[in-house]
Amino acid sequence: MSVTSFTGKLPPNSFLTLLNKKATVAQIYFRHESLRKQQEKLIHDAYSAIEGKEHLLAHAVTGTGKTDALISPAVSYALEHNKTVFFLTPKISQHKIALDVVKALSKKYELDLRAVDFIGRKYACVDPVLSDQDSEGFYQSCERKRKKEQCEFFRNAKGFSRLEEAKADRLFKSIEKRYGCGMHHTELVELGREKQACPYEWLTKLASTSNVIVADYFHLMLPQIRDIFLLKTRKKLSNSIIIVDEAHNLAKRVRDQLSTSTNTFLQGRLDKELKALGLKSNFESKFRRWAKHELGRAREKLVSREQYFNALSNDEHSPEELADYLESCGQAFIEATGKKSFSLRFAKFLQLWLDESKVPSVRILRRKGDNYFLSRKALDPSPATSMMNNAHSAILTSGTLLPLEMHRDVLGLDQERTKMKTYSSPFKKKNKLNIVLEGFTTRYSRREPGEYKKMAEMLDRVILSTPGGTALFFPSYKVMSGIIPFMKSRNLLLQRERMSPTETGDLLKEFQKRGTLCAVQGGSLSEGVDMCKGEIKTAVVVGIALDEMSLEVESLIDHYEEKFGRGWDYGYLYPGVTKAIQSAGRAIRKEDDRAVLIYMDERFKWKNYSSMLPKDERFVLTADPLPYMDSFWE
Repeated sequence: MSVTSFTGKLPPNSFLTLLNKKATVAQIYFRHESLRKQQEKLIHDAYSAIEGKEHLLAHAVTGTGKTDALISPAVSYALEHNKTVFFLTPKISQHKIALDVVKALSKKYELDLRAVDFIGRKYACVDPVLSDQDSEGFYQSCERKRKKEQCEFFRNAKGFSRLEEAKADRLFKSIEKRYGCGMHHTELVELGREKQACPYEWLTKLASTSNVIVADYFHLMLPQIRDIFLLKTRKKLSNSIIIVDEAHNLAKRVRDQLSTSTNTFLQGRLDKELKALGLKSNFESKFRRWAKHELGRAREKLVSREQYFNALSNDEHSPEELADYLESCGQAFIEATGKKSFSLRFAKFLQLWLDESKVPSVRILRRKGDNYFLSRKALDPSPATSMMNNAHSAILTSGTLLPLEMHRDVLGLDQERTKMKTYSSPFKKKNKLNIVLEGFTTRYSRREPGEYKKMAEMLDRVILSTPGGTALFFPSYKVMSGIIPFMKSRNLLLQRERMSPTETGDLLKEFQKRGTLCAVQGGSLSEGVDMCKGEIKTAVVVGIALDEMSLEVESLIDHYEEKFGRGWDYGYLYPGVTKAIQSAGRAIRKEDDRAVLIYMDERFKWKNYSSMLPKDERFVLTADPLPYMDSFWE
């Protein structure tokens, strides 16, 4: 099968046509008047995978035009064969791009096509009291309010009686007429606020008649959410085409969602909450005594499910009964105060701690300062993500999806059904200078003031030699705080832990004016924000964000070693290098961007690290980058 070449201008309202040697195979709807060279191959591979009921892992960097190149063939096939397309993204803010593609296709070709920008019930809630709750409190309170028929927003959107249902249906039909082929979720939520009706109920109705559903990973990847979601939207996995954007994040995000934790601080807040209800409570002191006894002088220790149950020993309640009891206490606290409940949060922890599902996990007790932490860490996302094998086809894409076989294995995709493809960068090689710096490293054995001072001096020189903004991406906040005090450059704009979206936005606005951005690899500024105005002229990856060795990391390495014989690579090395490459990629976002990318760690010249760097690009190995930078900017 091949794609007829339409690189350049396309006739108005024309199709892209996939051909084999004998006849026309398919016509592909495409919204733009021109087709990039890289899109041509990606469209072909995507349609071929969908038609063959296969999976596709596509490593394609920013600028390839991935969203159009994947949605276009998926929608074209779905309309012809009555399938549903799920476009899954890690962040709500990324929904609009996919929605715009579908709306443009519908308008250009006058298609019977609808997309729904689907968000969770909490994010769609227009109840001013409920929407202020945290996740545990919100969902418990929302369900309780609906069961008691006390939610006026649900009444107006769905109804509690036949008469109310008829009235709600008339309102929905008026909304549906305004909705058209697609509407951004913020617009629908505003309509819900105006009509005093629940937008989430509208979304589920719209989804049931939509060809394309744009949603978060978790709507399909987490079993407890997926089953309800598919039931409400009347969709079947076997009849679905799944597209996963930014798929390099998928395994870790699912593992995080399958994990749970508690600590002395949270249990102290739990005690205060229960005492405010007039109940006796000593969870925090009991937990602290048990943790201190178990750990002794150790920093962390593996524990069993039963060990913590013994510490919780309660003559009145079993652990299961205790979880139910705390849920009722949490509801009482919310109804009495309107505040977030730590009882509900701890009840959720107990439920997940009790869980004996097939998800491989490890239970860890650790000490940090005067606080103790207890966690159940999931080691393997595949019991959840392997459900993609039940779909008609799944396409996973990212600009940092190497090595492809790692993602295939870790996510549990069927090897025989999965194709793995790498697509070349669309950017001109002359617009990028890649440098690997020798003589510097953030290896744990070299993390000391002398090394930090040497790195700081080099970073100051790089900043001075850059005709514009410089972004420094550190492996951790700890390393950043070790290097920054030695730097003499002015206007260093530092990312801090737990910055709010508003604070992050303000920091970026300041960076656009002047200064040097100092961020952390794997954080929101290294992959969640698009530098679309060419703000970064030099991006420096300061070291490699390899996780500090711990019981969790060791357990992850052991698990993948036993399962694939690739424990060190899959559980430790590759995830760290991926963060580095993702950070460097912030500098080049458009075809006309020019930038210097500096990998400031000698380990990047080692084979097991360099194998993950782009193979079609040239890298300069040097101890002094300044002559190369001066030449590049001339």
